[in-house]
Amino acid sequence: MDKTSMKVSSQPESEVTVRSQSAQGSAHAAAPNGNAGDRNARVDSDIFRAVMRQLVGGVTVITTADDGRPHGFTATAVCSVCSEPPTVLIVVNRTSRTHPHIDARRRFAVNMLATHQRHIADMFAGKRDDQFDGMTYSMPDNGAPVFEGVAAFLQCVVSSRLDVGTHTIFIGEVVGGGTSDSWPLVYHAAKYGRVNQLD
Repeated sequence: MDKTSMKVSSQPESEVTVRSQSAQGSAHAAAPNGNAGDRNARVDSDIFRAVMRQLVGGVTVITTADDGRPHGFTATAVCSVCSEPPTVLIVVNRTSRTHPHIDARRRFAVNMLATHQRHIADMFAGKRDDQFDGMTYSMPDNGAPVFEGVAAFLQCVVSSRLDVGTHTIFIGEVVGGGTSDSWPLVYHAAKYGRVNQLD
């Protein structure tokens, strides 16, 4: 398999190059605990976290509105499910303050942040009560807040949910969306970055 590369420059100066390895390439690995056929075997949690830190993800803020009040949190656990019908999933920690509002409202928006919106990612990664103060956003009827200047957004209606461990997977049918010319903000190894080159 040929190597492909994507360069991601982490702010402010460091740069990360993510490459797919050939079958002969080197990689750090660990044997699973227990036998391969043991369905109860689990990888060491430190190894799992180290592996997941290597996954480059787009930075989003998931928003919803409940009783006229906006709510949101920063997330990278967003994934396309299928295009017919257009469907995505989000993964939400049940301790998140936004979780019960998505559960009750059954609607959410995926705000895919642009490179200049790191301050929004930082704001919604915390637990401040004034997260939306000073933010410019629109909120359509029966929709969820969408920030001005995002790289892209989706409006979704929850079609199903599944509790897994400490989190809930919400499946959302996409009922609206849009894109801009802005480059997306990305996250890798606990740092924000931007797409520098795609080969």
